[in-house]
Amino acid sequence: FGSKCVYKNIFDDKKYVEVYLSNDAEKLGLGVNEKIALAMLLGADYTEGVKGVGIVNGMEILHAFPVSKGVKEGLSAFRNWLDGNDFSDVIDEKGSCTNMLSKEQQYFHSKHKSARLRWIVPQDFPSKKVLQAYTHPVVDNSTAVFSFGKPDVENIRLFCQQKLGWDTHEVNRSLLPVVEKMETGSRQTRLDGYFMRYEDNHTISHQVKSKRLRDVFKKSATSAE
Repeated sequence: FGSKCVYKNIFDDKKYVEVYLSNDAEKLGLGVNEKIALAMLLGADYTEGVKGVGIVNGMEILHAFPVSKGVKEGLSAFRNWLDGNDFSDVIDEKGSCTNMLSKEQQYFHSKHKSARLRWIVPQDFPSKKVLQAYTHPVVDNSTAVFSFGKPDVENIRLFCQQKLGWDTHEVNRSLLPVVEKMETGSRQTRLDGYFMRYEDNHTISHQVKSKRLRDVFKKSATSAE
């Protein structure tokens, strides 16, 4: 959706909170179009994705069928390949390709031609509705400045009693300490105060283990420069 920063595992006590920055992804050749295309390939909230395609295959697909000029165009070209509508017409019995195909597509076909029998694609892939949901999300367009107000204690108490079945003691036990803390003027620590930053020089393993994924990241980053 074009966000600059995404947090993961915030409410999972067994995992570290992960922070993903858009400028880090862009260094790997992953702009907004590429992220949307990956969501449509791997599966996300709006789509089940292509069954059998994981992050490694997904990145290799984007390298062979770029989406930088349009998600629809790139994924449609991939769909044509998957359906056998293009490559079969221009590859001879020896597997030689004509100049109609890019070098990246020729290499992709040589490595993934058997995938046509294994990868299962949704009937409407790439779906116009799914693409529309990612590129034009329905959001609140209010420009009002967000600010915290004082809790409406009486209405909150009434809501908890009617909807949750809490008695007055239970509501007060949970609500009043929050109100008292707000009235003292104390501020909650910012979320980014708990992060390990690059400049702190923490020793954290961040190497991509998959050689195929390292290779495609390197190629994508080179293309983005």
